[in-house]
Amino acid sequence: MESHCDKLHNASAFPTPRPIRTRSKSRRSKTKATDSSAAAKAFANFGRALHEVIENRRALFTCPMCRRILSVPVTGECGHTFCAACVETTSRCTTCNHEDTAEASSRRVNVLVQDICNKWRETHPKQLDCSNSSADILGFEPRYTLRSRQVGLLARNKNQDAIVTRTVRLLLTKSISERRRDKRISERELDRILHCVNLTKERHLKESWKHLEVADLECVLCSRVFHEPVTTNCGHTFCKCCLARVIDHGLGCPLCMSPLNPFEESNGITKCIDDAVRFLYPRAYAERVRAMHRELKATNSLPVFVCTNAFPGVACPLYVYEPRYRLLARRCLQSKQRRFAMVARMENTPEKFAPYGTILEVKDAVHLHNGTSILTTIGVRRFKVTSKGEQDGYDTARVQYIEDIKVSSEKLPEILELHEKVYQKAARWVKSLTPRVLAEVENCIGEMPPLEQQWFNIPDGPAWAWWLMPILPLSSKLQIGFLCTTSLEKRLRAIDKLLEHMKIKMRALKRNTLKCTDTVENSDSCRMWLV
Repeated sequence: MESHCDKLHNASAFPTPRPIRTRSKSRRSKTKATDSSAAAKAFANFGRALHEVIENRRALFTCPMCRRILSVPVTGECGHTFCAACVETTSRCTTCNHEDTAEASSRRVNVLVQDICNKWRETHPKQLDCSNSSADILGFEPRYTLRSRQVGLLARNKNQDAIVTRTVRLLLTKSISERRRDKRISERELDRILHCVNLTKERHLKESWKHLEVADLECVLCSRVFHEPVTTNCGHTFCKCCLARVIDHGLGCPLCMSPLNPFEESNGITKCIDDAVRFLYPRAYAERVRAMHRELKATNSLPVFVCTNAFPGVACPLYVYEPRYRLLARRCLQSKQRRFAMVARMENTPEKFAPYGTILEVKDAVHLHNGTSILTTIGVRRFKVTSKGEQDGYDTARVQYIEDIKVSSEKLPEILELHEKVYQKAARWVKSLTPRVLAEVENCIGEMPPLEQQWFNIPDGPAWAWWLMPILPLSSKLQIGFLCTTSLEKRLRAIDKLLEHMKIKMRALKRNTLKCTDTVENSDSCRMWLV
């Protein structure tokens, strides 16, 4: 197949202009002036674009300050890497103006970048700088700019790439008006020239780093090419997700056992390594990105947080400190829906967790200095577990969502009357709580929600009924009984019986006749209505 560079040698690449019809002298002069102005503008734009392409020195593992290959490289918290001698007197990044919290003297050498740069020096012993000039790569370089805004170029080697010869001949041998009369150059051909210049520079850069193997750019923890590489304070580089897994289990570098900061995973991406992976091995990088997306993609199996019972529409604050649940929370925060399943732990049974639970959605997350976090979540929907699994240490489950049976029109008047009675009784009980207790309840799960319109058509019924569940003295089994019931009438009657039981307890408490065995856990008054 004929390449773009070969096409530029063909005479057909620059077709001769069409014959111009005879016009009056005045019209001919105006047309000539317009064509000359358009040609001058087109070539001026092309000259500026070519100048930018030539001056753009894309290089790998070079210092942004001295423009040479990195020597004793140090990486800042922002992710930019410099020679140690270039930044020994400042703690502020000259690229992004970020100021590191650590002092400049305490910076450690980036071990991976240092090894890569040493390997390059061994392969290129006579070359001091890997950021070759445009003259070395293309065979010409910008010398000056004329008033006509044409770019002057100097050709160094006659045996350079074909695009060099063609471009130099095109730009130097004729003036704008001569080019216009001799050859009609379309904007498409000019763009093709710029594209060929870019390809030549990139081909030379890849040739300069062909000694670098894909294994040199792999994370030692996952044995895959780097994805969002992050450099720690001790100078070692890992994938961001791999470093987060390490910090979940302990604050020690897996290579040198130096103490790690819990917030090091939030350091900026090490740009020189990330650019090298993207440029030298784009296929391996694309495959790594696809693998990451597959891991984060939502599936039928939901991550399960085994802790306590949660309820629809009710806030559930969580303190996350276990490594497996820290991983679960981080993946949840990275997902689009930010949801996971919450179930209670089953005691004295072969089952690990309860068969019914609630989907929680993360609204906010606060990360603490020791790597733990506090999640602000709210219940979304009830579910029944259909199958169980495990992933990376935490439980997973496939679930089936459950909702209340729709109230029939014949039964609706009775349900409305029952609801009004129970709602008023619940409101009086809440008001009877001491101000201190009520303040703690509202600070934890919020105020009692108002009554919704058409509450009998909501899949989980009125929200106030679920708001009572965490503050009523119910055992875990009774709470699971409320979660699994699909009858609004049964749930309301069970709450009614529970409030009556609480009223009797309060009276007995005032008379000092309450026995220790008179607890809700030992009472079947609620259970009978939930069956």
